[in-house]
Parts: sequence; structure tokens; C-alpha cells
Amino acid sequence: MGSILTVEFISKLLKAYLFFAFLHTLFCLLRMYRIQHYSCNSKKGKLRRKQLISEGRMKIFPLYSRDAINQNKKLGAVRLHVFPNDTGKRTKAIIICPGGGYDHLCTKTEGYPMAARLNELGYTAFVLEYRTGFDCSPHAPMQDLAQAVRFIENRQDFFNVDIDGYAVIGFSAGGNLAGIFGSKEWGYDFYKTRKPGALILAYPWTNVNHWLQHPYWNIFIGLLGIWLSERGNIWMFGFGKHFLLSNRESLCVQNFVDEAYPPTYMFAGGNDILVMSHSHTDVMEKSLKGKNIPHMYEKFFALPHGIGLGEKTSAEGWIEKALAFWQEHV
Repeated sequence: MGSILTVEFISKLLKAYLFFAFLHTLFCLLRMYRIQHYSCNSKKGKLRRKQLISEGRMKIFPLYSRDAINQNKKLGAVRLHVFPNDTGKRTKAIIICPGGGYDHLCTKTEGYPMAARLNELGYTAFVLEYRTGFDCSPHAPMQDLAQAVRFIENRQDFFNVDIDGYAVIGFSAGGNLAGIFGSKEWGYDFYKTRKPGALILAYPWTNVNHWLQHPYWNIFIGLLGIWLSERGNIWMFGFGKHFLLSNRESLCVQNFVDEAYPPTYMFAGGNDILVMSHSHTDVMEKSLKGKNIPHMYEKFFALPHGIGLGEKTSAEGWIEKALAFWQEHV
């Protein structure tokens, strides 16, 4: 009789846990989408694009030659959107890599609004559309970022920018891309391009394949994390090959931080259930500290994933602090 009561009690406890865990996950997701709606300020990017188009100053460039695209149609998806400043002042180049989990690109919420804000601050900005989803292949986004650096370097006078000491801003998976590109093994040195002057990583997805080493109390959030990680691995390496340890390790940024790693600014939200700070940016900060890399790490209490500019939140103004950090170390 006692054992039956114990089983019933455990069953009820498990049901209660699953019910409240599900409600918590649903609440966090709905809250995330609500905050993203105003914090990203996609309208800012839309209006800036409209203004530049009306003035004939909006430029969009394919990054690969026609011959290269004819040989590999997927290269046609790679484009560079140029947002020139209004001052005419020559500035250092800033390349923006939106997120999207290597499944898609959040260009309208993380790319264009950030470029518009950088224009307001006097910078010319470049928004990179790199390969994702069915267009992706092993380390294709890193190759695309290298191609963007070369493209800008060969046209510095045309764009009125200096490539030396350039910055890369990466959001979420774009932060993974920027973080990997900052390394020698799979980044700038591998592709024989200039080293970034600084990395600016917004809620970066740095620890793609080791985050489960840091426990999650909520099973639904854990399952969500597994789905996001495996989806990104599959798009990057293809089904089957995404199980190879060497492939999976090559997406974990902290593995490649060495003494030559660029100065790094990072921020994360304390209530990010998609890329939890304790298993991503905290791990990254530990690697940066271990190699004595100049860095600045901010964590904003209660903020979720994907907040972009962070307008009307406690993170508002993070980009100004990040730019000041870059200028200090460039």
C-alpha cells in the first residue's frame, strides 16, 4: 500500500513539474517576443533603408563573382548591404552579422536597425547576409565574412572607410560567426584576411555543443536548446556529419581563444532561455580571462534573447559602450 502511495505521489509531483515547467517556458517565450517588438526597433532600420534608397545611396553588392556563382548557385545568397554615414567622414569599417541560428537571418531586427544606429553615430556600416539554411555548408558563413573583409578592403576609398582595425558585430549565431572568425584556426588567419580590431558580441551563441554541461532545471528549455543546437549543426555540416566530434568542436568559440584573440565586448540577458548566459557568455569570459584578452562583459538582469539595440530596456546604450571599448583598444 505504501509503495502505491509513493508511486502516486511521484506521478503527481512529476505532472506538476511538467505543467509548471511548460508554463514557465511559454511565459518566457511570450515575454521575449513582446520585448523584442520594441527593443529591436525594426522601424528604425526600415526608415533608414527607405531614406538611403530615395537618395540613391543604398548599395547592395553580391560578394562573389558571376563565374563563382555559376559554379555554386548558393554563393548568390551572399550579399553586403552598405549603409553610408551622412557626415562624409571617413571611419573605420564595421561589419554586422545578424543572428538566426544558421537557419535564417534576422536582418530586419538585428542588421538594419543596428546599421541605422551606427549611421546616427557617424559610422558607415556593412550588413552581411551570409549563407544559412539550405545554402549553408561547413564553415560557409566564416568564408563569407572573410570575403566581405576582402571586398571592403579592396574598395576602401569607394566606401570611404578604413579596414585596418575594423570591428565585427555579431548577434546570437552571428556572434558565433564573429567569435570563430576572431580565431586563427577557423577565422581570419585561416582565410588569410586582416584580423578584426575588436569583436562586439550581442548575446552570442558561443558554446554551441557543450552547453548541456551546465544543468537546466526546466526540461522544456533544455529540449529547446537541443533542438536549436542540432538544427544549427545540421545546417552547417549536413545530417550525419553533424555528429562528428571535430565538426561540433569547431563551432565552440571558447576552444579557439588564444593570446592573439581580438579584444572582445560581450553582453547577455539574465533571462535568455535560448542562449543562457551561464552556459555561453560566462564560459566565453572564462576563456578570455584565461588568455588575458582585453574584454568587457555586461549582463543585464531579466532581459531575454534577441533584444537587438535594446531600446527601452536596461541594455539601452550598450552599443555606445561597445564602440568606446573598440576605440580604446584599436
